[in-house]
Amino acid sequence: MNWLFPHKCIACSGEVDEQSTLCARCFTEITFIDYPICRVCGRMFESQESYDQDEVCDNCAKTQPHFDMARSLMQHNSCSRRVVMRIKKATDYSVVKICAERIHMRYPRLFDNIDYSVPVPSHWTRLIRRGNNPPDIIALKLADVSGIEYRRLLKRVRRTEYQKDKSAAERRINIEGAFVCSCDNSVIVGKNVLVVDDVMTTGITLNECAKVLKAAGAVTVNCATITSTRQSYRGAK
Repeated sequence: MNWLFPHKCIACSGEVDEQSTLCARCFTEITFIDYPICRVCGRMFESQESYDQDEVCDNCAKTQPHFDMARSLMQHNSCSRRVVMRIKKATDYSVVKICAERIHMRYPRLFDNIDYSVPVPSHWTRLIRRGNNPPDIIALKLADVSGIEYRRLLKRVRRTEYQKDKSAAERRINIEGAFVCSCDNSVIVGKNVLVVDDVMTTGITLNECAKVLKAAGAVTVNCATITSTRQSYRGAK
């Protein structure tokens, strides 16, 4: 069976000994998120010096995100991007499963008292064109491995422009008002929610989702992504 259906590296699709693992080359190219990290956005600090677990990066200290905690498995680069692209193209759901398992093992506190695993929604026009919404798949697998409930609590009511190549200010304007709750607020009041996306860049999309959920009565909103970009800079505690 291994000869007929050889195991593939989750990044480059090269042959490996075990299913859903990285080959030696890709393992050295991917940067798994490791401490020290910002306790809010979860991005790695630029310095690997000793740190305080309650330390917050400059950006989070300045912007005060609506989400309580965000965590990612890998730092976004050309190699980890291939992992994300395999998820986006829905070519191998085992890739999603292994990423979900590693996120759950790496950040157990992220799932403490969480009631719902909620995907960042796509607009229906993009869903028709793509055929799937990657955050849906990731949120479902995270629900499976953690034992929490998968729910689609958000709806994208406005088709936004792609965020790529936009500044942080332009991204904020572009995404503002794009999401609403897709259920009665009674489902959300007093609940703790995990919002799931594939990549976190500026964190503005996740922040907008958290704002909507908290306005509807959510107590805590944590976030999980496969990759995140940029390193954080130390700021006020």
